[in-house]
Amino acid sequence: MTKFESVLIRHFRFLERRGQLFNVVIGLVCAVLIGVVDYLSSNEYMVSFFYLLPIAFVTWFAGKKAGIINSLICAVIWTINSHGSSLIALTWNMVSTLGIFCTMAITLSSIHQLFETKDSLSRTDPLTGVMNIRAFSGLVEYEILHLQRRGCPFSIAYLDLDNFKKVNDCHGHKKGNELLKAVVICLAQSLRRTDVVARVGGDEFTIFLPETGPAAVKLVMQKVREQLIETARNQNLTTTFSIGVLTCTHGSCNFDEIISIADKLMYEVKVSGKNNIQYAILPR
Repeated sequence: MTKFESVLIRHFRFLERRGQLFNVVIGLVCAVLIGVVDYLSSNEYMVSFFYLLPIAFVTWFAGKKAGIINSLICAVIWTINSHGSSLIALTWNMVSTLGIFCTMAITLSSIHQLFETKDSLSRTDPLTGVMNIRAFSGLVEYEILHLQRRGCPFSIAYLDLDNFKKVNDCHGHKKGNELLKAVVICLAQSLRRTDVVARVGGDEFTIFLPETGPAAVKLVMQKVREQLIETARNQNLTTTFSIGVLTCTHGSCNFDEIISIADKLMYEVKVSGKNNIQYAILPR
């Protein structure tokens, strides 16, 4: 992810978090300012194109209904600034302009909906509904930069289901899929809302725990492992869980490096007998 993309995503998320009302007000203010410029400018210069900017902004960040309302406001402002025309001409121009503005708003709203659907499908694991590794990496890279600026620790856990292949071989892939879904539900119930779960692939998951230091993550992950084992038992399975946990206390931490170390910690658990948690701290 480039610096420009990171900045753009940050600003888009900021506007989305501010809510519809905030963005509607911003769009309305922009429409009025464009109207003032339109009023003060000579009739030789057409600025009607610029009304599309607040309409597009409101439609994207506040929805189709708000975009259509903003289109009506912009059409009225544009009509008021159309001096020297007859009433019939003004009415016709307003209706046709409103039609153009509304068409643009409806089209952009449809594009936005398609974009969100495609983005959701590309970021989500189709079986469990959690993030895939691509979406997880982008989110965590952003959060890591944020936490580093604040000097907050964070942890990443790498989780693997022990003997998952045996579950598929003995009970079928349907049972295996049910177990994976049950694991995700268990994690959602055990973790905080600010924690993020992603499926790396197969029977491996990774968890991002912001503002979680070495002592806190041990308490959390021990509880998580116990509840995961109980979940497997409820499925009439003896599956256990091997987990590697890396805590980054300060300094520069690269996402790929963190995931790699957490994966190695999990593998060490596998080699030493499975069904355990291995912890490490970075910088060591």
